[in-house]
Amino acid sequence: MPVWKSIKRLALALGLILVATPAIAQPGEFSVDEINPRVEDNLLAVDARIEYALGDTVIEALENGVELVITQTLRLERKRWWWSNATVINQQRRYRLQYHAISRRYVLTRLANGDSRSFRNLDSLLARLGNIEAWPVIHDDQLNASGHYDVVLMTQLELDTLPRLLRTVALVNADWKLRSPSVSHSVVLP
Repeated sequence: MPVWKSIKRLALALGLILVATPAIAQPGEFSVDEINPRVEDNLLAVDARIEYALGDTVIEALENGVELVITQTLRLERKRWWWSNATVINQQRRYRLQYHAISRRYVLTRLANGDSRSFRNLDSLLARLGNIEAWPVIHDDQLNASGHYDVVLMTQLELDTLPRLLRTVALVNADWKLRSPSVSHSVVLP
């Protein structure tokens, strides 16, 4: 009998370890930390800081050859007191993240123009991706009306670009649902 008790205890301990292991994995999170619209030479531009933290599951997939696509979405909305805000501009920047196992480098590619840079580590790539400087939004002469506007920024991991089998898992797994809340900043344009 004592042998069975020790086997049961060992099985219980192993079961608890297996159940607790997913809780130990670091979850990912995207957040827009700062957004600063400014007008220079009749052009509204935006500087912003976004914090990208990928979870262990997503990093493992990236390092095993899965390409990730991250989208940054910027909207300019005209404030209206009598109705919901009117969207004036809706722009997106899409980036592909890759890991090259042979060179052990992470590659960030802007999909609109194909510009790419490589980084020695993932943290450097994510820091560069999260540092937005002088994103041109609109010339003030293109606006129909002067007044109060909101600049709204958000970012997300695109699940539609994942390989089909992984996409199925990603749709039900919270580790893959990486999306920042929308953050807005008011600006008055002449």
